[in-house]
Amino acid sequence: MSPEARHLVILVEGQELPRAVVRLTGAVEEAFTHDLRWEPSDLLGRVPSEPDWTAREVGVSDANGFLVGMIRAIRSRDHESELTDYKYYASFRDALGVLDLANADRLLRRPEGGVEEEYAGHQTWERGEKLHRIDSGQDKPEEYVALSLVEAAQVKRLIDAHWDRGCTHHVVLVDKRPVAVVTRVAKDPDSELAFTGDPEPQPSRLLAQAAREPRMDAVQTSMATAVETMARLSLRWRTEARAGETAGYAVFHQLTDVLDLDSAHAVVPEPQGRFSVPLNDSEKAGLTARLHLRDARREAQPIDGHFYFAVFGLLHEVMDLDNAHSLLRVDGSQQWEALQRDGQWLPTVKPRELHTLPLTKSGLDRVTRQVAKEQLTR
Repeated sequence: MSPEARHLVILVEGQELPRAVVRLTGAVEEAFTHDLRWEPSDLLGRVPSEPDWTAREVGVSDANGFLVGMIRAIRSRDHESELTDYKYYASFRDALGVLDLANADRLLRRPEGGVEEEYAGHQTWERGEKLHRIDSGQDKPEEYVALSLVEAAQVKRLIDAHWDRGCTHHVVLVDKRPVAVVTRVAKDPDSELAFTGDPEPQPSRLLAQAAREPRMDAVQTSMATAVETMARLSLRWRTEARAGETAGYAVFHQLTDVLDLDSAHAVVPEPQGRFSVPLNDSEKAGLTARLHLRDARREAQPIDGHFYFAVFGLLHEVMDLDNAHSLLRVDGSQQWEALQRDGQWLPTVKPRELHTLPLTKSGLDRVTRQVAKEQLTR
């Protein structure tokens, strides 16, 4: 914000969020409202006729704090849904970066519960803890906001463009057979990272080795070709790594989807279609539970004006409603409530990091009985 401008916040009695943050530059009035953008404004002139409104002048720092708080709260309300496959977030190096998604430093997602994953480029995701670190104050002054699915795709494209623009991509071959994809930051020849099919890329010196070894070759290629080659290497690695311990197969719609195990659309006992990869017992159990959750979310319907959710302690427990330990519901105004021992519903917070499963009417009746039984034994 310009230090030459005056800044005012319009508060509404009984409401946690301000109505707007207003800046006055000379005679020009602009307001940042719940639409999350600056627009020409006449709100200050309306304050005397609105008995619940109060306009309070604030300094630049406080005005910025109100802006960030509004953006976080409204984005959380609009985009943190228990009915979507993922909750997506963008993180920023400083709090004011949240004003423009082009400033995003990372793209993050929560598939379920408190699990965090960070987009690592090249269609891959890796475990992370950035949201936790920001929430706990470990990564000040960084900030994050919730994203819509469309916005998440936009930030993903920005990150991919950064990889494409700032890096070179090479396919390393041995006897003309691809064995790795190497990415190098264009301005840093020591930044070489090799993907061989294992989900975790590793630092390497393969490009220098390929220049010395007569059986090896390194071909610079486009990022799109690099990603396709990574997918084929992943198929090969999984087939070899899971030999003798295959518990099932994950099935994907297209080749590059195999780089993100979580993008599978089915788990089956035998290979199916063109793109399927073997799973061990742990992978099969986790992926089956996540697909079960997604199916329930997509099929969820309100019951008497509420969506109801069973809450579980662990991901694999969602496969059996008898494992539910509590029951939540939310209405159209996003008011969350929890079922109490006496059968009353009391306000509670949004379940951002819990394992929740949407319920049908029959499932609701079953979980209500299960939760009552659980509460009696406590």
